[in-house]
Amino acid sequence: MAGLLPSLWYRRAVQTTSPRARVRLPLVTSESRRAVHELVPADVVQRSSEPLADAEGRVVRYLRLSVTDRCDMACTYCMPAGGEDEHGLREELLTFEEITRLVRVLAAHGLRRVRLTGGEPLVRRDVVALVQKIRDAGIEDVWMTTNASRLAALASPLREAGLVGVNVSIDSLDPDRFAKITRGGRLASVLAGIEAAREASLALRTNTVVMRSENLGELAALARWAWSIDATPRFIELMPIGEGARLPSSERVGAGEMREALGSLELETSDAAADTDRGPARYLRSKRDPQRRVGFITAVSDEFCASCNRVRLTSQGEVRPCLASRRAVSLRELLRDGAGDDAIVGALRWALAGKGAGHDFAITPRDASSDVDHERVGMSLIGG
Repeated sequence: MAGLLPSLWYRRAVQTTSPRARVRLPLVTSESRRAVHELVPADVVQRSSEPLADAEGRVVRYLRLSVTDRCDMACTYCMPAGGEDEHGLREELLTFEEITRLVRVLAAHGLRRVRLTGGEPLVRRDVVALVQKIRDAGIEDVWMTTNASRLAALASPLREAGLVGVNVSIDSLDPDRFAKITRGGRLASVLAGIEAAREASLALRTNTVVMRSENLGELAALARWAWSIDATPRFIELMPIGEGARLPSSERVGAGEMREALGSLELETSDAAADTDRGPARYLRSKRDPQRRVGFITAVSDEFCASCNRVRLTSQGEVRPCLASRRAVSLRELLRDGAGDDAIVGALRWALAGKGAGHDFAITPRDASSDVDHERVGMSLIGG
């Protein structure tokens, strides 16, 4: 293992390559849902102050930061019925100090926005303090994606710590249907959390994963309800990732059909537009009230890979350049082996060099000639 960054325990080696060249990675064969770690060549140590970018030239401005892989719900499209079998142990999770250092390094190379995810981020103890640390690290645009089940008690402290807003996952306004999709979640707790967020003046968005047999007929009602509480509704296409890949393909509803289901809202008929340097959602405005918008996140029927500006960092410190792949580079081991900032930046650039032009959802991993493994991605383990 001579010539590698200090005592890294990566499982497979690849050829040394320039950090900005496209890296062709070998086939992933493990049936595990956890990350497959890649070896980082020693010559990728970087002293450049240039923004982080991948081999396609897409500049990273946005970090999705998972703070835990645990959740108090088990949504059918996200987590197995009995929960994940491969949760990280406490000592495997990044500490708040490690997270803060990584955020500072990224901020020095163009990072503008951080979104805290899980699992469910509110199950991580002292998450309010982490929000404050991220703000202190130079990031003003800090958001959180949450199921809101614990938000009622934490909304105000989070706002005081500097959280800008929350995206609340809510797939139905019917208590029974909600409990079915989440495998036991209580809609009343979520609604209480949303009300607390409103009172705390947190910006609000709702995220709904659309499934044909579950909630397609409820989209217009969900949108009107979101508008009534000054939230922006967003509808997400079911992706063939992890548990979502195990659901019948007939459950998937594309962008066009979603718009048809929302016909009574009288949305614009033009192409949906994304917000600059934000996430993947594309928005349409209401003809009646241009202040009201509906967002669509449709990775399969109307993909947005060409404009991707995100990188994911798991709760165990793994850089995951693409949601649709288990390939990762462990920054936790670098941190704990005493690596300097230049080595961390080099590892980040190298990881981004392995990111493909797109997600390859149309290719099935069951094809022996395929090198994609999106069906084995553990959504709750990566942070979605």
